[in-house]
Amino acid sequence: MATTSFKQRLEKIRVQFLFDHPFLSVLALSLPTQFQKNPHELFETDGGKLFIDEEKAITFDDDRLKYQYAHTLLHILLKHAFRIGERDKGLWNRSCDIVINLLLMEFDRVGKRPDDEVLLEKFQEQSVEEVYNALYEESNQDGENEDDALTEEKVDLIPDPKEEEHYEEQIDALIIQAIGAAQKQGALPSTLEELIFEVTKPKIDLFTLLHAYISESFFDKNVDFCRPNRRFIHQDIYLPGFKYEKNRLEVTIALDRSMSISPTVFSKFLGIIDAILRISSDFEIEVVPFDEEIYPEMIVTFDAQSSPKEIAFSKGNGGTRFDPVQHYLSQKSLSSSRRLLIVLSDGFFTIDKAPLFETIFLISDKKNLSRFNQYGTPIYFDL
Repeated sequence: MATTSFKQRLEKIRVQFLFDHPFLSVLALSLPTQFQKNPHELFETDGGKLFIDEEKAITFDDDRLKYQYAHTLLHILLKHAFRIGERDKGLWNRSCDIVINLLLMEFDRVGKRPDDEVLLEKFQEQSVEEVYNALYEESNQDGENEDDALTEEKVDLIPDPKEEEHYEEQIDALIIQAIGAAQKQGALPSTLEELIFEVTKPKIDLFTLLHAYISESFFDKNVDFCRPNRRFIHQDIYLPGFKYEKNRLEVTIALDRSMSISPTVFSKFLGIIDAILRISSDFEIEVVPFDEEIYPEMIVTFDAQSSPKEIAFSKGNGGTRFDPVQHYLSQKSLSSSRRLLIVLSDGFFTIDKAPLFETIFLISDKKNLSRFNQYGTPIYFDL
């Protein structure tokens, strides 16, 4: 049980949140809070509850106490405990801390950052997943790493898988309240608004998305009332149903093999190619590896009528130019109405005109995503 004086310190901070950061105030006033001896930090959370250790607060002045309070509330607001998946817990915790500390740099009157809170500005405007992927790559490289983020051992995020579904429903409701309170005061930072949108929008599996996109765009549909749409029958609304015709799927995949593509991302690219081969039973899929140029001897065509080929492509070490891909496609006599171009890349290349075919850009580096809006359909995928 916390002492009266400590509770008063926390109450003072909550009042300040009410005027300065109403979205934090909603969380601070609504979340279940438990005073106990924490194994690691002053503030800890399992994603739905807040655990506070008064003994550890002795060395914290009010400014640092306020910062730590806000920091932990943002863990909850951004649903970090529910997004970990199968990732390494320690590295995920550090990635979350980096993103939150960068976000809090944009806040006024949010206290003072304690010395053990890592701040790496090279990750500005990146999602937690992007930071994790970068740190994971660095941690697997040979040699010494200079970034403190790889050795910092702060543990304030302690997910409890058994409570995840129950907590997530509660947090979603609180997020709606928090956003409403902040918008009324015009006090929701744009960066935070974007991060909240990322965690609240529906998540769609990449392969499900690809399958739906290709099916809707490239497979003909026969529409008739002999097979009514069952979705609205219970409302006595009869709409025509449809079935897909067996059309040949024709795809060119431009595979970025340049130096900026990590081995982990390149392996993911190969997995995506394998998934595309499974979308249709009748297909012709051409894979065109590229970096600074096209290598004709590396181009492979997978055809449903031919014997299966192994999906084996090597990563290169050159730069990235998309012009050779554009030139290669322009030299071939391909039907633009039946062919889809899929570009697998991190997006570190320039493009000044739309490809000849309908194009999906599957981009592994989120900050490059918007550059491709005018040239096709850009899709970000997380590892």
